[in-house]
Amino acid sequence: MRRGGYAPVVVGLAAVALGLSGCELKSSGTDVVNGKTLFAQKCGACHTLARANTTGTAGPNLDEAFAQSRADGLGQSTFRGVVYRQILNPNINSQVDPATEKDIASMPPKLVTGDDARDVAAYVAQAAAVPGKDTGKLAAAGAKKAEGTATEKNGTLAIPVAAAGLAYRFADATATAGQVKIESKNGQPIAHDIAIEGNGVNAKGPVVQSGGTSQFSTDLKPGTYTFFCSVPGHREGGMEGKLTVK
Repeated sequence: MRRGGYAPVVVGLAAVALGLSGCELKSSGTDVVNGKTLFAQKCGACHTLARANTTGTAGPNLDEAFAQSRADGLGQSTFRGVVYRQILNPNINSQVDPATEKDIASMPPKLVTGDDARDVAAYVAQAAAVPGKDTGKLAAAGAKKAEGTATEKNGTLAIPVAAAGLAYRFADATATAGQVKIESKNGQPIAHDIAIEGNGVNAKGPVVQSGGTSQFSTDLKPGTYTFFCSVPGHREGGMEGKLTVK
């Protein structure tokens, strides 16, 4: 999914709400902790949602998308219905690129299904455009920000992708000058890679997902470099860090 390639998830929420009664989720028996976890894993690489700590740029910023409708007093059940309908029918708001006359890509079908889809819809409806932070069990779910320093060992520098969201597990890295193998294991279903630039070096590994490892070897001189994911929109969403070579 390329940056800016999504049709908006929410278009004219007030208008949509008028005909939504058949799509609203009447039951409150949803698991928002599961919904937040799945949102971060499946949706966070494309959407920004502050309470879930996600910073995706390929799709709409959900806090911005729901802000006006929430201010206008639309109910949470309406928000659940809108999100749930979009999950079930991801092309309902698809648009045509005037340059190519082809459909602009929307989110993938069957990203989440069944009760999981209801849980995701319930969490987004609860969290979007609501200031503050989640508490209790919800606080432990969602995407985690990069922390700490990855250190090269025996010529290999491992910078794995975080469990969810647009982040590596480490915020920065260090290595010794010379030939270094840089690798990044990606357990997410969302595709990522690892790349570096600086001091005349511009190299990257293959794009991988679902347990694959992006890796390459290069000669590094002393200095400062940037490591990042080169998939469109991921670096902009915060998937980058500083590599110091001594």
